[in-house]
Amino acid sequence: MPSPSFQPALLVFDLDGTLVDTRQDLANAVNHALHSLGREPLPLSQLTAYVGDGARTLMQRALAIGSAAEVEAGLRSFRAFYADHLLDHSRLYPGVRETLHHFAGRKKALLSNKPQEFVDAIMQRLQLADHFDLIIGGHPSRQLKPDPQPLQFILEHLNTPTAGALIIGDGENDLLAGHAAGIATCAALYGYRPAAMLLALRPDYTVQALPELIHLIT
Repeated sequence: MPSPSFQPALLVFDLDGTLVDTRQDLANAVNHALHSLGREPLPLSQLTAYVGDGARTLMQRALAIGSAAEVEAGLRSFRAFYADHLLDHSRLYPGVRETLHHFAGRKKALLSNKPQEFVDAIMQRLQLADHFDLIIGGHPSRQLKPDPQPLQFILEHLNTPTAGALIIGDGENDLLAGHAAGIATCAALYGYRPAAMLLALRPDYTVQALPELIHLIT
């Protein structure tokens, strides 16, 4: 675990469940896709548990037993609907903007498994993009978390050693990616995953709300 006086030069943030509560809009888009395939809608709690591994995996989990053709059709329907309803209900978590302002002097990156086009749109429309030096979403040319590859790319691109970086996220993929890349980790316990699941992965830090990060690192 880093020392109490840990001063990371680079903060890497997850998006869904960490900076923005996107659950309802994601659930609405998935249920729209399910309806288009003649399937019954799924409850928000169930769909929330499916979030975190990219759009294709989300649709595969929602369909449970579905052919490859169904998954592709569902994914197309999901993407089309979600693109038009990205921020119907999604909101920043309390204190996000203030926390980002506090760390204005640090390098910051956004790393999400959500498709890049959705990440870019959300970041722009919520006026978060200008806080970040690098914004990376899911793309066929990149591995997804928990693979450390995108984190390693961020470290290289922003010229930061592993000892100078911290990843903050609400999912097991964030912590596993951080461990694999050899950087410090902070679990956002207010997000989509049960706290016990995250604590079992032994993060270096935990926060119950994002502004707590201000008091954890110097």
